[in-house]
Amino acid sequence: MNFEKKVIIISGASSGIGFGCAKELLDAGAFVFGIDLNESVCEHTNYKHIIADVRDEKNIINAIDLIDGVHKKIDGLVNCAGINSCKKPFYDMEKDEWDKVLSINLTGTFLLSKYASKKMIGQKSGKIVNISCIRTKIFKKNMAEYSASKGGIVALTSSMAMDLAPYNIQVNSVAPGLTYTSEIKRIFEKHPELETEYTNLMPQHRLAQPEDIAKPILFLLSDNSDYITGQTIFVDGGISIAK
Repeated sequence: MNFEKKVIIISGASSGIGFGCAKELLDAGAFVFGIDLNESVCEHTNYKHIIADVRDEKNIINAIDLIDGVHKKIDGLVNCAGINSCKKPFYDMEKDEWDKVLSINLTGTFLLSKYASKKMIGQKSGKIVNISCIRTKIFKKNMAEYSASKGGIVALTSSMAMDLAPYNIQVNSVAPGLTYTSEIKRIFEKHPELETEYTNLMPQHRLAQPEDIAKPILFLLSDNSDYITGQTIFVDGGISIAK
């Protein structure tokens, strides 16, 4: 897929799936703007990094205005910024712990989409890809706030798709399975037995790499997906249909 001269924003671009998306898009010729609270290790002439908090509306407005000021358009947005569960049962969870996950995973997606889509509406074109999770279909103990946030992403995606359809803007989400990110690597280093256990659960007998998730995201950002909107695509190696 060719993304020459396309301008794509990625939140959570400093690591994991967001970083994988940035690499794939840069290889395909896109101009990529990464938004993250952390610095980026990405070094590419077509990559610009913006330190911003997706929960902060002023941060988001400033970031979108900066990007629009440089290129006068926004072709795509990937909402990858997110955090995991605090690993408590919901009845032991503090409200602050609940609020933190919902504010980053769900409200952050809403805010960035809101201001990016305003630019897309003006140009009557655009693609937005949100990140959901298999935890909206396969549930696990002690992940109530995380599952709620990702379930909200599924509903938000379809609602956004309806609102933006008149403007030729498609909105979809991708639901990854367990992906080999730096966080997962740290867990496996502490508990190597878990890597074997999780790998054996997968029909394809391997965990996803970030690029495995990034490639379907690129498809949804491309012209090939012009007639797909409001959908959540599970990219999980088949685990959601195996269990």
